[in-house]
Amino acid sequence: MKKILFLFLISSSICNAQITRFEKSKGQESAPYFEGIQWWKDFCGRWDNTHITTFGATDAGYPLHIAWIGEAQSLADIKKSNKPVILINNAIHPGEPDGVDASMLLFRELMRSEDLQNLTKNVTLVCIPYYNIGGAINRNSSSRANQDGPINYGFRGNAQNLDLNRDFIKCDSKNALSFAKLLQQIEPDIYIETHVSNGADYQYTMTYLATQPDKLKYLGQYLRGDIIPYLEKSMKDKNQEMVPYVNIHGGPLKDKIHTFYDSPRYSTGLTSLHNIIGFITETHMLKPFDKRVRATYDFLLSMVQMFDNGNTIEFKSKIALAKEIEKKAKEFPIDWQIDTVSYATLQFKGYEYGYKKSQISGQDRLYYDREKPITKTVKHYNKMYVKTTATKPNAYMLQQGYWQVADRLLANGVKLVPLKKDSTIEVNSFVITDYKTAKKPYEKHYNHSHVEYKLEKLNYTFRKGDYLIPMNTDKNRFIVEVLEPNAPDSYFNWNFFDANLQQKEWYSNYVFEDKAADILNKNEVLKMEFEQKKRVDDAFAKNAQAQLYWIYKHSEHYELSHNRLPIFRID
Repeated sequence: MKKILFLFLISSSICNAQITRFEKSKGQESAPYFEGIQWWKDFCGRWDNTHITTFGATDAGYPLHIAWIGEAQSLADIKKSNKPVILINNAIHPGEPDGVDASMLLFRELMRSEDLQNLTKNVTLVCIPYYNIGGAINRNSSSRANQDGPINYGFRGNAQNLDLNRDFIKCDSKNALSFAKLLQQIEPDIYIETHVSNGADYQYTMTYLATQPDKLKYLGQYLRGDIIPYLEKSMKDKNQEMVPYVNIHGGPLKDKIHTFYDSPRYSTGLTSLHNIIGFITETHMLKPFDKRVRATYDFLLSMVQMFDNGNTIEFKSKIALAKEIEKKAKEFPIDWQIDTVSYATLQFKGYEYGYKKSQISGQDRLYYDREKPITKTVKHYNKMYVKTTATKPNAYMLQQGYWQVADRLLANGVKLVPLKKDSTIEVNSFVITDYKTAKKPYEKHYNHSHVEYKLEKLNYTFRKGDYLIPMNTDKNRFIVEVLEPNAPDSYFNWNFFDANLQQKEWYSNYVFEDKAADILNKNEVLKMEFEQKKRVDDAFAKNAQAQLYWIYKHSEHYELSHNRLPIFRID
């Protein structure tokens, strides 16, 4: 295939409306939001099988725009095709705009280049030109202190000052809720999110982060064995050799790198719960903007070219089989651990590093010497093993008052069946017995972790309108990971049930003293337990308040909802 000339220099064959800000500035500028959206509207009005529409709300008050190449006339029609669907998401961090401009160039060249036009027959290519609209509008030229261009760019925080790259499972933003609904609307097979890295210095312009293959189970074998090797070779053939994401910050890059644990707060963690293969492109911050855009363009093009060999039917069958396997699975992983024993080796192209005196502190500081490129063998710990699992119940129950949870489940394609009448059902109830809470806020939350709970079997009366959540669908894994409280990114750990951790009813000691004595006198077994605890627990025996509270908690006066989640398992 003839190589596309880069920069995509202005020529008579490109009408003025199709020239991008990136090209006009000779690779120094990125298209601002309103100009960029107008470019997409003009582009999609000029070529057959190109489309643009709005979809869902964002915190900035503007809707998301979605552009695509394909025969589908509406978003709802996209998933009806037997073609692979690739979704590109740009400007989640608008200060990292490489994908904004690369996507404009890619879509245009797929339409105008004779060498590339046939590629669009094999896939449906979908693009979110700007995801974080609030951050894209908030432009500056200084917030990316470590980055080489462009001249102006957006800001990391969105209109709520949220980092949307941590919002995918909790959906504090309207952006994330719209994104979840979009995934269900178009059902992409491959998801690509474009970024610029921070961290160590090395020779590569492009690194990538794929959905951790072990987390995709059946699809993970295909990802690790076929897709990743293809992309690495394709990029190398384009003189864009790349390696997995280098997750090293602060210290020097020595002799090892670790795979990234993409829990569902991240996009590729969320997409894995929906059997979507995810990629994050991470161009290197210290490479010039024009080279970063080219590398991003080449990666996106390589993904489209992957389906140029007639393997679409095989690919779609693997996706379908993965969903069927998930429907039938009886147990799901909910937490993972990086395997620090097994590793692959990479011939890594970096730079020599050393230390010199800081002009600020006078102490030793790290530096990489770009005049001394080196190639060294690096251990890549690229596997994970299951740390915690959860069995699949026959169904879950969710009390209707927790509408924020219900909204998020519905947005992610989970079926909720409201009870038609009050019903008493035998369930297993989650009772939280211990947890830790972060001391500082993280993306609007004081997250919980190290959760311990017990399951209590009881006959519980649910009200008309409470939700039955049936299982045995391809959403099983998503449901389990958000509802089981000890999953790292569960709705419990994101504080959606904190009201249940607070006791609402209490007592006055002087009043309850007589009631407590009466309770013990009427329950000989409870009285024996109480006396035994005083004998073995000296602190308890000396604490009158603790004794009263112990009796209160073992009485009918203690509220059933305290530390009990509004989620129930039907096993």
